[in-house]
Amino acid sequence: MPPMPLVCSKTSDRDCRLLKLEPEITSSLEQELEVLFISNSDNKRSKNYRTSSMKWAVGATSTVVLCTQTETFKVTAVESSNSTLLATGSLVGSGVIRSIVSFHWEARRIDPRLDFRSSLPTYSVNDPSTHEAAPDLKQLQASMQASITEIKVALQSSTVLINEFGSHFYLHEASLHQCLDELLMTLSLRGWSPSAIPLQACAEDAAKHGSDCMVATYCLKHFSLSQSSSGEINLDVRRVARALTKSLFTTKSTYSSTLELIRDLRDCLPAQVEPAVSWLDGIINISEAGVVSPKNLTRGA
Repeated sequence: MPPMPLVCSKTSDRDCRLLKLEPEITSSLEQELEVLFISNSDNKRSKNYRTSSMKWAVGATSTVVLCTQTETFKVTAVESSNSTLLATGSLVGSGVIRSIVSFHWEARRIDPRLDFRSSLPTYSVNDPSTHEAAPDLKQLQASMQASITEIKVALQSSTVLINEFGSHFYLHEASLHQCLDELLMTLSLRGWSPSAIPLQACAEDAAKHGSDCMVATYCLKHFSLSQSSSGEINLDVRRVARALTKSLFTTKSTYSSTLELIRDLRDCLPAQVEPAVSWLDGIINISEAGVVSPKNLTRGA
């Protein structure tokens, strides 16, 4: 190949950057899918520049991630002892040097950085101002260092409420489980079977006795196995029992036996439910003397 003569551009491109791409990122760009650069500056995007299918976020922080539709990559600067000339031109004729760089960016796959508790407003029926600050899914994607797919998966396992407008709120587990206690009382009073609870009627009935209807609806779905086409849900009594067991240990540090624990647990559950010790595997310790104590886990396990 014959040597190419180079000339310097009269106006250098100081914003030009080199990015080493992983195959997953290259594939997304080739399919013209959206790729986002998101900084962690106050969990907000400070400036957005759209270039074809890519969005660049310019922030004051040094921590930046790149998100495809399904994965998250940490972007870091890699210094070089040599300078690289970025030039435009063809094999025939001269090239024009547009920029000189001494480092490039690398993107490495990482776990998503998600913290709904600190980034979402806490749901409160008595504070309407929180409703105005709650983000929708698009805004959530623009502020969280995670791909849209990873965000959706995390939402399914987190205590996050979504109202009729698509706004997202964090719900404290204490509020969720207080609502659960009220719903279980409603079940007992109305005589509904745990395997066929009328979702709307149960939520509305609980709301008449102090619960918030939206929280009650979410709570029933959160602790259910399935919902039928007729609007009835099948309560996951094993999951409910595990949550209630952790509550019992907040008022009593140990139980002298599993029989004593099961007796108290049975009193908290609907009359038709007979709990078993095997339901509590992984959340309790049983000593050689038979004393039962809690494992150090969060209540939602």
